This record gives sequence, structure tokens and C-alpha cells, in this order.
Amino acid sequence: MPSFKQTIIDALEKKYEAQMSKAEANLKVLLENPVGVGDHPDIVETIDKEMQKITKAKEMLDELSNWRT
Repeated sequence: MPSFKQTIIDALEKKYEAQMSKAEANLKVLLENPVGVGDHPDIVETIDKEMQKITKAKEMLDELSNWRT
């Protein structure tokens, strides 16, 4: 049975992976589907925000790996 620490680390890992997946899906729509762009007057800023979400989630996953034992 996983320890309490391991359970939390696993949950956080799934959370950060889901955040990356969501941002990647949004980017795909924004970059490949012109219909998805209509709601965003500043498309570059919107894409930048999604890229930041991916970067932050990757950083969190990297840091989380330091806590695994």
C-alpha cells in the first residue's frame, strides 16, 4: 500500500499532467482551428498564457521528482 506521501505525490503528478494536457489541447485548437480563435481578440497573448501553463506544470513535475524516494 502506498504511503501517505506517495499518495499525495501521485495525485500532484496527475494534476500537473492534466494541466499540461489541457493547455496543449487549447493550443492545438487555437493554432489549428480558426473557429477557436474568434473568442480571443489577442490571440498571441492567449497562446502565450497557454504556453506559460505548460511551462509551469513541467517545472512543478520536475520539482516533484525531487520529492520521490
